[in-house]
Amino acid sequence: MRGHEIIIEYRMAGYVPEWVFINDYPCKTDWYEWGDTPTVCTHGDAIHNLDLRFLVGLKVSVTSESESRVKELFQRIKSAGAKLVGAGHIQAGVHCSQQTGWVEIFEKEVA
Repeated sequence: MRGHEIIIEYRMAGYVPEWVFINDYPCKTDWYEWGDTPTVCTHGDAIHNLDLRFLVGLKVSVTSESESRVKELFQRIKSAGAKLVGAGHIQAGVHCSQQTGWVEIFEKEVA
């Protein structure tokens, strides 16, 4: 997993990002250099080994070109305590308006 270290540092300093993107495909994770939305790359990682506690209480968007991996990430991010999770299986080379992959949204109930 790459890109999460800075999010942890920011969280410890009291910063709460509006959204965090979890990309399960090769991507840049230098978001902090440009003031972009926090982006984490999980490509090639064993999902069951990921420590996702830094996502507690956050809104998360997770995408993968693998339906089984995005579903596993979705479950793990929910279990880690994210407030809102939007997950989707994206199909490489297919325009966003033509995507037909799996998608699901989770919103944690407020107690």
